[in-house]
Amino acid sequence: MTWRETLAELKEDLAEVRAERLQQATADEAEFQRQRDELSQLADSLGVSSLLTDINQTLLDDRGTIETIVSWESEEEDDDELLPTDGPGEEEEADVIALILSWAEGGERELAIDLGVTDQGIYVQVNGVEVRSEREALESALLQAFRDELEI
Repeated sequence: MTWRETLAELKEDLAEVRAERLQQATADEAEFQRQRDELSQLADSLGVSSLLTDINQTLLDDRGTIETIVSWESEEEDDDELLPTDGPGEEEEADVIALILSWAEGGERELAIDLGVTDQGIYVQVNGVEVRSEREALESALLQAFRDELEI
């Protein structure tokens, strides 16, 4: 086989590999989007924003601040996204929606609700403690976390 024939054959192989990689990247992106939609729907169905608003209005007389972080919205603004994240020792950031109610009362206090995706599925946490993804369980966890924050 001549040099040119070898290059032509390699070019065909390269085209196949590139097409497979593009197909896999497209499938991966579709899965990420599905998970993101599922997280957003769960946050809406649980009413996480309204729960923190209720606590802020009722228990804190609107003295608190509620911050919402949606990881995939903030990462689009970061230039760091251009850097590889799958090298040795580096893990890809998982998608997460975090809502944080913070206020000052004998020091800085905070209630954080995190909804995220792992290999095992979607999780819901209140101040780092995993809870069932049901409204009633979330309400109970928030009340307990509020009591814990103020040591009541």
